[in-house]
Amino acid sequence: MNYAFLNQDSIVVNVITGTLTEKQLSQFLDDYAKLFGATQVIPVGADQAVWIGGSYTAGTFQAPPAPEPAPEPAPEIIEGVSEVLPEPQPEPEI
Repeated sequence: MNYAFLNQDSIVVNVITGTLTEKQLSQFLDDYAKLFGATQVIPVGADQAVWIGGSYTAGTFQAPPAPEPAPEPAPEIIEGVSEVLPEPQPEPEI
């Protein structure tokens, strides 16, 4: 069985797999509350996909939003003198 731990905004902050007792789940929830701000744990069926950073709404897990693409770095301008390289010469045939 999988378990998803959610924060107060219903965002998945961690997922674990195993056969756990209620006492173990309670201990994990206590630890994950301190580490990740978890406020609840939801059992996740084997046929359900779940993502850390995703959301949980009305019994359905949603993937996290795609990250914004990183801006392209500005071109680097290098001051100096250009050098003309000689054209490569063909290899002599043997």
